[in-house]
Amino acid sequence: MSTMLQPLGQSSPYYVINVNSSSGAWTAKFVFVAANAWTSAQGTWLQSTLAQSTTYTFIMRHESASANTAPGVTPAEQIMANYPYTLSVVGHTHTYEKSGAKEVIFGNGGAPLSGSGDYGFGLIQQRADNTIQVDMIDYSSLQPDTSFEFAVNPDGTAAP
Repeated sequence: MSTMLQPLGQSSPYYVINVNSSSGAWTAKFVFVAANAWTSAQGTWLQSTLAQSTTYTFIMRHESASANTAPGVTPAEQIMANYPYTLSVVGHTHTYEKSGAKEVIFGNGGAPLSGSGDYGFGLIQQRADNTIQVDMIDYSSLQPDTSFEFAVNPDGTAAP
């Protein structure tokens, strides 16, 4: 664990990284949840972290909401339901899909995909109107998969 966390300056498998725009127009936080290392202390930390207001909140976790065999998935989802967030970014399954109103699976970062499709990566970008554009980029062509593209508002609701 320390081999992965030490280069990031972290000592715990759950942590937050705050990002502020240089103009002060927006703030963001990336909240890393460790569902397989879940403790009541992490639950308290998650509540406190999500309660801190930011324009954008991205929750990063290995398991999707439906992969609830990890001990922290269900309690984390219960806490998340009480706070606004922009998007939950997960992996675990070897697919890419919008798996919930505010959840996206990018499980194609190196392992063969389940089903059809090529390797690739997710691309999350802020648009000029401050919505967040989510795309899946095909590794071989570097082109977006147009059947996957969607956008969300800072509060996670669907955007045009």
